[in-house]
Amino acid sequence: MTDAFDRLTPLELRCLALAALGRTRHDMMLETDIPIDRIDGALAEATRKLKAGNLAEAICRAVRLKLIHSIQ
Repeated sequence: MTDAFDRLTPLELRCLALAALGRTRHDMMLETDIPIDRIDGALAEATRKLKAGNLAEAICRAVRLKLIHSIQ
């Protein structure tokens, strides 16, 4: 099961981390200069790889697995 988590790309991890901070897709696009379709794809792929039902669950799983930092 951890193999799938290990294969998250840097873009997928970055988008998850920004989403965890409350950034919208539009905010992410402005902050990173990454096209929104790539952001959408990265979030969707990360959600799939983490076997999550939605983005919130993907963020929770990524935090629990220490793939991204929790928000204090």
